[in-house]
Amino acid sequence: MDMRFVLIGVLLYVVQTVLCVKEEAAHGAHGKDHNPIHKEHYHDGEHDPHYDHEAILGDRQLEKEFDELEPEEAKRRLGLLAKEMDKNKDGYVSKEELVDWIMNSFRKLDMEDSLEQFEECDENSDNKVTWREYLTRHHGFNINDYKDEYATEKEAVEEFTKVLDDDKKKFDAADVDKDGALTKKEHVAFLYPADFPHMHDIELERTLQEHDKNGDGTITKEEFLADTDKNDKELLLLEEERFGDFDKNKDGVLDKKEITDWVLPDNNEAAVEEAEHLIERSDKDKDGKLSIEEIVNNHEDFVGSQATNYGEFLPKDEL
Repeated sequence: MDMRFVLIGVLLYVVQTVLCVKEEAAHGAHGKDHNPIHKEHYHDGEHDPHYDHEAILGDRQLEKEFDELEPEEAKRRLGLLAKEMDKNKDGYVSKEELVDWIMNSFRKLDMEDSLEQFEECDENSDNKVTWREYLTRHHGFNINDYKDEYATEKEAVEEFTKVLDDDKKKFDAADVDKDGALTKKEHVAFLYPADFPHMHDIELERTLQEHDKNGDGTITKEEFLADTDKNDKELLLLEEERFGDFDKNKDGVLDKKEITDWVLPDNNEAAVEEAEHLIERSDKDKDGKLSIEEIVNNHEDFVGSQATNYGEFLPKDEL
């Protein structure tokens, strides 16, 4: 088969893939914040206890381990964690201390997700992910399809990536040492740019290119709602309210700071909400902070155990 036809076919596939990704991103931008890091705390109004457990443990495997512990052992181990949360060693975990702990858990979860994808991409196990390795893993690039058409792998990669301009810019921004590959630390920034200030400009640029139709450097309400189904009145109303929430100065447009708050939400806000949720559930004496005893007594909210599992005991022979 003429390799030119193979190339055209692959490029068409990539274009379709990119368009689908952009469509999903646009829908996601209005369905929820641009933050794929953490699972939803509520699903259709139902509370997900695993969100709380991950926010405290910062490790999905450890969360599963706690699910299999006897309640008394889960309490004992949670007591040790609670003492670590208590930075000033006054016997209480303040809201600020709990927020700091949860923020660290979120960072650990980000790293966990990033390392999993990193290992999948790192074909030659050299602890770096090149642009070609990324393309192979995420966009189905196969160098063998281009052997007869291009003299070098570099030329083939360049041709393949012409339609992947946004991803390449983001990859280059994350590649701080400019060696053409991502280290484990750089890979986290590539996946989760919100936590890394040096990634913010490229995300802002991408969002403006996608939504700023008149090129004035801001996003109007009409531009914000452009991808929303106008026939879905409930969704349209929801998105109008969200625009109003992001438009802090109420001037009818989103400026660069407001756009950044939209597409790069700070995990601190989620951590504060989670800390307030746990304190509300556990603060029996309503003093605004948690004693070690209050945390341990409410262990099912913090880390779970065999007794948690949505309120039902798990038979030992099923563990």
